[in-house]
Amino acid sequence: MDWNQVFRLPNAALAGDRRIPKTVLVSQAGLTKHEQKVLDKVSSVRHFATVQKSTTRILPCIDDERDIQGIVFLQCDMAGGSEAYAEVAKLLHKCFPNPTVIAFNGSGSVCISVALTRKSLSEKGAVTVDAAEGTGAFRETDQAYGLFLESLAFDSLAQDDLFAFVSEIAWKVRLSRSIPALGFFPECSENNRVLFEGLTAKLDQLEKESSELAQLRKSSDLSMNEKAQIRMKQKGIEKELASVVASVKEICHG
Repeated sequence: MDWNQVFRLPNAALAGDRRIPKTVLVSQAGLTKHEQKVLDKVSSVRHFATVQKSTTRILPCIDDERDIQGIVFLQCDMAGGSEAYAEVAKLLHKCFPNPTVIAFNGSGSVCISVALTRKSLSEKGAVTVDAAEGTGAFRETDQAYGLFLESLAFDSLAQDDLFAFVSEIAWKVRLSRSIPALGFFPECSENNRVLFEGLTAKLDQLEKESSELAQLRKSSDLSMNEKAQIRMKQKGIEKELASVVASVKEICHG
């Protein structure tokens, strides 16, 4: 996937799709042996753009909490059909002191992950990942994601400063997480953001519980009565899910 067809960044911000050796990532972040094994799920990591004042005229964000003077855009190609996007994203985000936007290419799906950074409270001069959002796996041909991808275009994002810019990308990614349940990319007003976040957190929790119960039901060790009890719990969760989805649709439109 040509990710700059999505982000549409200015030419001055493009880095020439430079490959970053895994050895550099290992040494730069001081990765453990276990973390290095996570990199086996990666075919290549490329630095394809940097959004900063000199390349986009967007001002840095420097205050008591943050020192953001550049946002790094990466492309990560997964190896061997792996879709371990969340695991790899968590590792890659910690390798950079800047906020990072990672665009993943898998064998049959894609994913976007965004991390915001702030100054470390425990170590002077250091930064830490403050928050991260990921879309989860989706197919680039899925029409339900069309408006989401269009919303990530450079000219449509806030440009007050770099923190506002990357925060809006993170918010769009957060919104996209509800697409599988809603069937469309929701638009949510600023006034409803807190309510939306609470509802989608509940949505995430219920979907996780439903998935865990579905997996549990596959166990051959369960009796017919135990499977029936699990099925009843699933029906209860499905009812809750429908109620939460209805509430989300009331405050959003696609």
